[in-house]
Amino acid sequence: MAESEILLADFERYFPFAPTALCIKECARLSALRQFDCPDPILDVGCGDGLFANIAFGGREIWGIDIDAKEGRWAQASNAYRQIVLGDITRARLPDTFFATCVANCSLEHVPNIDRALCTIHDTLQVGGRAYLFVPQRDWASRMWSLRALKAVGATSLSRNLQEQLDRIFHHAHLYDEAGWREVVARTPFEIERIEPVLSSSTTIAFEMFLLPSILGWINKRMTTRWTNFPTLRHRNAKWAYAWAKAALKAAGEDDKSAELLLVLRRIEPKKGG
Repeated sequence: MAESEILLADFERYFPFAPTALCIKECARLSALRQFDCPDPILDVGCGDGLFANIAFGGREIWGIDIDAKEGRWAQASNAYRQIVLGDITRARLPDTFFATCVANCSLEHVPNIDRALCTIHDTLQVGGRAYLFVPQRDWASRMWSLRALKAVGATSLSRNLQEQLDRIFHHAHLYDEAGWREVVARTPFEIERIEPVLSSSTTIAFEMFLLPSILGWINKRMTTRWTNFPTLRHRNAKWAYAWAKAALKAAGEDDKSAELLLVLRRIEPKKGG
């Protein structure tokens, strides 16, 4: 069932610091990532405030990189990282062949020069190291009930326009299906181990249900750099919020994996004499 995608333990740690809509997506990604072994040292690309890495890899050797200095300060304060690099992944000076694992939690789709970003990640990985990259499916937003309702009444053009507007709001520079991402990766030295769909349509629908109240968190973040102001109070109410989130997932009842793709890429041994 889709509601099993998010765990209470994850939600209780995320909800004090993030709106419900974001919590649903992030907790589902945590569940998806846990099926993989991610040895140290780990590079977190687009680390944001560090909460995801802290929950996924807390206590391990992690480096974070983010282009946003405000996010980088929160990441530093989280104590999740051994080192924080403030800069653009396409230009950053990172140690060669150092990391065993790279994780990019829905960050690379925002980078205009995706080829250069992937090449940088490749060069900083050890031979045999893997990158786990969460990226949105090309038509992820089309699964929203509101957009499907517009299509059902014949307003297909309006539905498509709203979908495109959503992607502009979220600054999605790269939206592809699996074939499209394979073409992108083929331009880099990476070997593709697997590309698999992750996060059910239910997570998109539940995200939509909580999106409007979560706008207040977005406004607060613009004003204060924080999604929420009262983490202690929110922690006390996390179980109630989790129950509502689980109810939304159950009501949606769509288990097909349409929301995102997880790219698992590996740095291979360079060919001799190449």
